[in-house]
Amino acid sequence: MEMAGINIFYIVPIMVFGPVVFFVLFKAIGIQTLFTLNDEQKELQRKSRALESALNIETAKSARYKKAKLTPAKIAAQAMLYAPFLLFIGYFSSYPSYQYAPENSAQIKLSFTLLGERKIPCTVRDAGEQSDLKPNMRTAKNCSRERNPVRVVFSLDGKEVFNHSADPAGLRDDGPSSFYQTFIVPAGNHELAVSIFNNDETIPLESFARTITLSSGQAIALTHDTTEGIVIH
Repeated sequence: MEMAGINIFYIVPIMVFGPVVFFVLFKAIGIQTLFTLNDEQKELQRKSRALESALNIETAKSARYKKAKLTPAKIAAQAMLYAPFLLFIGYFSSYPSYQYAPENSAQIKLSFTLLGERKIPCTVRDAGEQSDLKPNMRTAKNCSRERNPVRVVFSLDGKEVFNHSADPAGLRDDGPSSFYQTFIVPAGNHELAVSIFNNDETIPLESFARTITLSSGQAIALTHDTTEGIVIH
């Protein structure tokens, strides 16, 4: 069947769906402006739509991450939930009471960092030996880096309470030997004696003896200074 020389099967879909398509283009895309706006106006319209779209996206994000408003009921519920933990932490931060040292006592600390004697004594190079070396290695003395262990003996009121040997630190055994020990003693007068030995030798490199008076709760430290020797802090 034909109408005005055109098959009716082509005319009917155009008549039914044509107005719908035109209405969608007219409302959604704004096709009417294509015939009335110039290029500058079209560009402004495009930017306006892009800005509106960006604002809508930011508004959606803000709404997504917006925090729920705290009401008095929610605050009370949170307080009831956290209260047991706060009480638990508060109690054990103060109780049970802990006393580091007994009453009417004091502390004596040994804290030494000592360099032992060199295992091989230094030798003196003559001018010929120095000339055979590279310029950066021409020194008057030839010293090995390896050192001996150090031994510390501490006596308190005439009784030996500490006798310990420590190896030198470092991969080449060229570092210092370290000592640290704490003693709890009654408050009052005490006789202190310290001797420092090189390795297993019997003659001390350095000795120290002194009588001190310690009050209750007092703490002192015996250390070693390269210029003053054994000192009390």
